[in-house]
Amino acid sequence: MSNINYPNVPPLPGVPALSRSNNAQFVAAALTIVGEILPLNLFGTTWGIVDENGSALLTPDSFIDFEYREERKIPTYPLEEGSFQSYNKVALPFDCRVTVSCSGNGKMSKEAFLEAIEKLLSSLTLCSVVTPNTTYKSCNLTHVDYRREAKQGATLLLAQLWFQEIRIAQQPTVATVDPSGASSTSLGQLSPTKIPTGNFGSINPNARGATGLNPAIL
Repeated sequence: MSNINYPNVPPLPGVPALSRSNNAQFVAAALTIVGEILPLNLFGTTWGIVDENGSALLTPDSFIDFEYREERKIPTYPLEEGSFQSYNKVALPFDCRVTVSCSGNGKMSKEAFLEAIEKLLSSLTLCSVVTPNTTYKSCNLTHVDYRREAKQGATLLLAQLWFQEIRIAQQPTVATVDPSGASSTSLGQLSPTKIPTGNFGSINPNARGATGLNPAIL
């Protein structure tokens, strides 16, 4: 490796002396050794899109952008003389948007990358979006768009994934002394009760109003 041509720095007061020795190869060797000794992701950040068991559902090359939005609604009701009154505060499901990239040279090929996104979009699988600060659980993929830009390389896929929180309502349960004392709970559609068939009698045609009553007691 040739020596680097240093500029001609005059020996003036306040100007530090520059070493002209070639230490680049020693620095590169030291960085290589440190990179092998230190554990992975020590200085990096943790990102991921995983399922409920922690298995990765999508493994892009990198996470480029992340957006999070959460909103609260305050309902109002009308009063007399055109006034309004606010009450309560309703929390809406949050949504987050993640921009990921895939070049085809990483852990996933472009075909597998797009196939995994399509599978997430068409399924009801709940996933978690893992960020360095927190994990957003119980999410489902609702929107996908991907593009290729000339400035990023025509072969690089940039996909924007929109996730929305899925809230599962829990049915209240009341503790009882005996399990048989618990009230029945509907877990789905119920089968209709079959109406019994048969002859339940006939109406007396001579009765007043065809009610089937004895006219003698009217």
